[in-house]
Amino acid sequence: MKQFKRLVLVGLILAMILAACGCAFGGQKKIGKDSALQAALDHAGLTADQVKDIDIEFERGVGSSWYEVDFESGIVEYDYKVDAFTGEVLASAMD
Repeated sequence: MKQFKRLVLVGLILAMILAACGCAFGGQKKIGKDSALQAALDHAGLTADQVKDIDIEFERGVGSSWYEVDFESGIVEYDYKVDAFTGEVLASAMD
């Protein structure tokens, strides 16, 4: 009987953890790579025609997801971190 209670308790804890993970993302859909690129381009004041060597990668951390967006314009390299759900530019750098 103790093992059954322990098994039920573990099951309940696991269900609560999984439910919390689902709530953290609010069931939202990702904005997609094209929207992430557009957010970075808008921030940089550039158009798609003005950039080359575009690289977009989806990244996931604890409680957050983002796109790493990198591109070049002329001799300048741009690096962006764009929230995967809101499209907000979280970080940017130019080299």
